[in-house]
Amino acid sequence: MLSLKKKSDAQPLTAPLWHPNFRDFERLPDTKVVRTTFFINTAAVAAAVAMLLWLGFREYDNHNIGQQITEASRQIENNRKQNDDAIKLAKAFADEEKKITEAIAFMQVPITPIEFVAVLGETLPKDISIEYIDSRIVDPKNSQFQIRGRVAGSPDLASGITSSYVDTLRANERFTQVFSSVTLNRLDRDPAGGFMVFEITLKIK
Repeated sequence: MLSLKKKSDAQPLTAPLWHPNFRDFERLPDTKVVRTTFFINTAAVAAAVAMLLWLGFREYDNHNIGQQITEASRQIENNRKQNDDAIKLAKAFADEEKKITEAIAFMQVPITPIEFVAVLGETLPKDISIEYIDSRIVDPKNSQFQIRGRVAGSPDLASGITSSYVDTLRANERFTQVFSSVTLNRLDRDPAGGFMVFEITLKIK
């Protein structure tokens, strides 16, 4: 039979050992195999090295660009005289080309300025005087002659004389062969001279 022990024979219950922990963990040494401060210092050094490399590259790049700008400025200065001479030569060539074009157009016009003036003299009334003649014959599609002059008399009388003169030019046999239209552009009174000023355009066909 099983023997039962008395309660008095059982071991007495004991309370767990306890004592206050006065350790300051912040002041205790770091006992890890690789300390945390090592990683922090390594990261800081790497960041500093990367910053120095970046600044060095920027400085080198700026220096290189500065050298390129200086070299380009030197080349521009050296070639300035050649460029100026080339521009002058191109301008002179353009002027000569314009003169040649005008000469060719002058030779191809169906009526010469000398003949034009001669016909005007034959048809000019005594009350009208021609002060200005302009021949624009460079553009074959818009070649024309312009005449400006003045007519004496009152506004009504001067207007009638000018209109009659325009009709005379339109009916002239030689002008009908050359010009597609004869137009009175303006007829204004000149307050200083007391006469009427007119402008007539004759457009070549």
